[in-house]
Amino acid sequence: MRQALEEDFRRPEFRGENPDDYEIRSDGKCVRKDRWEMGIQRVRELVGIEPTQEWEISDVVNAVERIIKH
Repeated sequence: MRQALEEDFRRPEFRGENPDDYEIRSDGKCVRKDRWEMGIQRVRELVGIEPTQEWEISDVVNAVERIIKH
């Protein structure tokens, strides 16, 4: 992957965004660097772990496994 550049941000959906928060995947798509963290935070929310609780990724995985088994 490469660092996103100012020229990658000329499209309307990226106006006002900070290029330092983005990178370009090998397929050419501009993506947020923190997309994996944002994804696990969303899954954490969906499985009912409160953001104020102390949690680890394994807690999220275990909660998903419990849901799948039921």
